[in-house]
Amino acid sequence: MSINDRYEVHNLDILVVGAGGAGLRAAIEAAKSGLNVGVVCKSLLGKAHTVMAEGGIAAALGTVDPEDNWKEHFRDTMYGGKFLNDWRFALKHAQLAPECALELQEWGALFDRTADGRILQRAFGGHSWRRLVHVGDRTGLEMIRTLQDKLLSFKNVQV
Repeated sequence: MSINDRYEVHNLDILVVGAGGAGLRAAIEAAKSGLNVGVVCKSLLGKAHTVMAEGGIAAALGTVDPEDNWKEHFRDTMYGGKFLNDWRFALKHAQLAPECALELQEWGALFDRTADGRILQRAFGGHSWRRLVHVGDRTGLEMIRTLQDKLLSFKNVQV
């Protein structure tokens, strides 16, 4: 009996271990570059812990509070972390979060909306402005649904 009789063999350029939010996003980025991507998960696709996230995505879009911006978000993040945070990561997070939230929307995320159709943002602990982009209390579930749909749209991905 050869090894090929006992195991599945896949020819991949990238193997992503984990199908939560971070794993799916990494796999999408690899797939966009044209690489052959494999994703392994310990359970069924869609059962990652990311689905449990309820609050929302902190992103200073300014759709509800126009005064909000990435500098305010960065300040809140550093203050909330008692200035123990790695400021470089906090800075990048604050700067890139709006782009990432809008990317999810472009890929099909159905965020809650204001009466005039803008993305609704709500207050959440530690934020000076209404900054959380959300889908009711199911934001994590919507993130995973959106990322899975995007990932499975690529032909060069195996899950």
